[in-house]
Amino acid sequence: MRASRQVILLFLTGFLFSSGLFSADLSFRVYGALGCVNGGDFNRSISGWRSYYQDRQGDGFSSSFDLGEMHGTAELGVEAVLALSRRFSLSLGVGYIHQKTSGEITTQTTRHEDITISASERWTVDFEETTEQKPAYTKSTIPITLSLDYSLALNARWTLTLGGGGGIYLGNLDLLESYAIDSESISEQQTGDGVVQYVDRLSTVGDYSEKTKSTGFGLHGRIGLDLKLSPSSCLSIAILGRWVNMKNWEGTRHDASEWQWTYGFWGDHQVEGSDERTEDGQYWTYDLKDEESGKSYAIIAFRDTEPSPSSKPANFNLSGISIRAGISVRFGGRD
Repeated sequence: MRASRQVILLFLTGFLFSSGLFSADLSFRVYGALGCVNGGDFNRSISGWRSYYQDRQGDGFSSSFDLGEMHGTAELGVEAVLALSRRFSLSLGVGYIHQKTSGEITTQTTRHEDITISASERWTVDFEETTEQKPAYTKSTIPITLSLDYSLALNARWTLTLGGGGGIYLGNLDLLESYAIDSESISEQQTGDGVVQYVDRLSTVGDYSEKTKSTGFGLHGRIGLDLKLSPSSCLSIAILGRWVNMKNWEGTRHDASEWQWTYGFWGDHQVEGSDERTEDGQYWTYDLKDEESGKSYAIIAFRDTEPSPSSKPANFNLSGISIRAGISVRFGGRD
């Protein structure tokens, strides 16, 4: 399947350039763009986790969730445009779409218990756990598109263009995250000789990553204005709408951590170590249910198998709009 796509793309590229050379009416357009996309299951998951943490506030639990959704896009691209007639043209384009979001998520959990084992043996237990995550998501997409445009001259300098087409979208999504987890449980018993204390403290720091890829297909439509700067160049401004689904995000995750465990009466024992693991899998979307409140939250998870019977492959779409500005230069052809 991948080989056939490459053959088709090479054929279209060769056809476009060879036809342009024979007709001597070929132009190139270089553009930049800013846009906003829906994001699909990715942004729904960020919203779901934010709601989950907010709803859990209280009863010994507090948190802060400072991770924004990934709606904005920054784009660069180039198109080779072949004039089929005075009004119609065919464009083959390749571009680069960049998206990024990063932030910090922290939690704190505290509990206090009084445990009575017998009349002469009573313990108090104080537990505290803090977590800190600093995730940074970067998504890059290479669109390879084919478009048919219609041009209508409004006057000597301004031309209205209407067009649409389809394309292949090659996407990469990377997550890099540093994290720290500190938990401490201190149990104390009052005896005739004083206080007996048992300590159980675990500190973990690590780096976590996920690297996935997906290929999507989509349609687009656009409307724009071209301002003639010279007989062979013009300034182009356009609004483009996309309908692009990108499913089956597959790849690898890696987790490397170091930990230190202090335990025993008055914390008189200490052990250190490290863990590292790598696993292949893909992103799934499903509903996380809070058993206490009964609420459900739409989230994504990287797993090698479905996390629940209702899971389905996550769709991180690129559906949305962008505003483009660029310069077109024509080589030969009609004035």
